[in-house]
Amino acid sequence: MLAKPRPVGRPRRYAKYEKFEASLPDHMAKRPSYIDGIGIFKGATSTTAWVKIRLPRGGTLKGRAIPIGGSAEIKIGKRTSWAWSEWLAERDRLQGLADRGEPLEAVDVETFAGYAAEWLERRKSTLKGYGIAKGHINSALNPTFGKKALNGITLSDLNRWIGQQSKLVKPATVQRQLATFNTIMNDAVRNGIIDRNPSERADKIKGIEPRQRFVTEKEWQLILKTVERIESEQEESKIRTPQQIRGWLKHFVVWAYQSGMRRAEILSLTWDRVRKIDEGHTVVEVGNTKTGRPRFVTCTIEMEAILLALRELDRTNGDDRLFPVSMTTLKRALTALWKATGLNDVRLHDLRRTHATILIQRNIDPRTIAGRLGHSGTAMLAKHYAVDLGDMEAARAFGAPPAKKGEAKAD
Repeated sequence: MLAKPRPVGRPRRYAKYEKFEASLPDHMAKRPSYIDGIGIFKGATSTTAWVKIRLPRGGTLKGRAIPIGGSAEIKIGKRTSWAWSEWLAERDRLQGLADRGEPLEAVDVETFAGYAAEWLERRKSTLKGYGIAKGHINSALNPTFGKKALNGITLSDLNRWIGQQSKLVKPATVQRQLATFNTIMNDAVRNGIIDRNPSERADKIKGIEPRQRFVTEKEWQLILKTVERIESEQEESKIRTPQQIRGWLKHFVVWAYQSGMRRAEILSLTWDRVRKIDEGHTVVEVGNTKTGRPRFVTCTIEMEAILLALRELDRTNGDDRLFPVSMTTLKRALTALWKATGLNDVRLHDLRRTHATILIQRNIDPRTIAGRLGHSGTAMLAKHYAVDLGDMEAARAFGAPPAKKGEAKAD
């Protein structure tokens, strides 16, 4: 007897899961999205598979206590390793363990040491301070955090470590070690391994004062004249070695000054992230942010002119970045520029600080400035960018043009 033909239009068994996966954004901010207890997280470098189970008897998972009736989210590996049928079976297996009150020992725990080693391997060819970062991990971080689960490292753990390290090494060394820790943990946040970096609220390192270098208008004009002179000289001499300026450096420096963007954010900008919006404004979508959350930065008139100029630059086929240069090339060019200006204490980040300060002087709302700079709140403005507001008012009264009639004074 012949089998009945499959009805035309009958949906595939896993169609709803395929539809769910297709509906997800390319880059997700923090947590996985779930359907029927199976979840997907699309991070900056990989897509991971998750399951969510309920613990009717409570329990512990990766060092965290889960109350009776609570739920647990478990990463089971890379998305490409799991077919839908296997994925659902793994969800059911883990739920069965939880229902019976059995330990979830089969779940792999992502330790700090393991993730740090993986991060180092991924960055081996691109990280300039690879050896320094490796030393920080092996000598300063792993002895304390190495065996801990990433999501088990608490604010108390970190503050205790800061206090202990401060007794052993100089404050600047602790700061550099903490910076390596931050980079690793922020990478884990972007990849959906943990929800939050505990160092966001960590104690301040005693003896470290935030840098307060600003570029004056006179210094800014000197920078512009110097970079124009260098570019002109190199154009005449036809210098084209990779570490030399090729017509892009002035655009890069002006872009940093006009946008307040970080160095890595500018380098990672691609043409598909440049968008025209209503009223003729242009915005750029900044994806490679320190917080892991994308933002939109509106272009100034000078930035729009730079976009036109950048399209005329020579570039390697397949490189769709606005500034088609490497980090090494940029650093060498900037070092040469600062040396030529005589401003040896200036850094590119000082242009970002100056950008914020100018906006504050012009009474732009601090929340708007924080959003433009990519800060989650306004506290960072007072810490790193803003001088005393009363002093700014005094400076305006001393040297700025008088306010127009009816114009409100700064508070």
